[in-house]
Amino acid sequence: MDLIFTNAKKVDQGVLSSHSFDLSYGAEENDFELTLGANETALESGASIYIEGTEYGGTVDGLMAVTNGETITYKGRTWHGILNSKVIQPDTGEDYLVVSGDASEVLSFLVARLGLSGLFLAANELSGVNIPGHRFPRYCKGYDGIRAMLAAYGAKLKIAWQNRSVVLSAEPIADYTKSPVDGDIATLTVERHDKKVNHLICLGKGNLAAREVIHLYVDQFGRIGDVQYYFGLDEICDTYDYADSDDLRSDGIAKLTELRNIDKAEIVLSQAESQTYDIGDIVGATEYKSGISVAEKVTQKIVKINNGVVSTEYKTGG
Repeated sequence: MDLIFTNAKKVDQGVLSSHSFDLSYGAEENDFELTLGANETALESGASIYIEGTEYGGTVDGLMAVTNGETITYKGRTWHGILNSKVIQPDTGEDYLVVSGDASEVLSFLVARLGLSGLFLAANELSGVNIPGHRFPRYCKGYDGIRAMLAAYGAKLKIAWQNRSVVLSAEPIADYTKSPVDGDIATLTVERHDKKVNHLICLGKGNLAAREVIHLYVDQFGRIGDVQYYFGLDEICDTYDYADSDDLRSDGIAKLTELRNIDKAEIVLSQAESQTYDIGDIVGATEYKSGISVAEKVTQKIVKINNGVVSTEYKTGG
């Protein structure tokens, strides 16, 4: 597995032999560190680092060197990070940017719109993922916006360096919950709250006795309504102060839903010998002492490549 480097003009210069290449991408960090031995060729700012046919790569943005040190460390953005350093903007005079078509066509449009056509391109083949009309949030980051768009239609973003270009494509999200990960390669952390807010007093416009007040309740099935179900020790009450609300009931339901959405589960996976995952894929695992089984989307991928040997860690969140 050759780690190839280019100059600032993206022309191949050679293969790096003595290196430690650490990458992270997904919902949070989208960057890399590349540590080279003292005898390796110095890299130019703006150089690309890549492994052909994979998403492992990025562009050099800076370095860290120590006098008389035996190594030099370069830092930069992964391809994912480059996408996230761009902003998807609406046209002048428009409220939102709306796109539609096959995902490959939409990705091609977005690559050009983000000013990345010199290095990025979309797959030539139609993906089969139809986007009937997606409205991007105003001024969202490129990578985040593209992933959210594809996820809304059951798809994920694939990135790979191919023939001197970063190729973007879309594929259906893979669901691996029917084959849960083995406990030997997974660490499952579960946080479950059995007692949550089930009575929310919403305070809207007005003052004192004239103030708008709405009571919202949660029943035994988790439904939000106007009839109280829990009393005494089982009632957990809170207030929501929103004096500027134009629709206090709707805003209150959204707030109560947020207050109840506090259960958490995280799966950390080391690299399985026969299986790799993409950001957005769904994996499952069971915490055997509590008996809780969870299914979560892969949100972060951490890759370490030491002299061609790859190890991978996956994280989920929700």
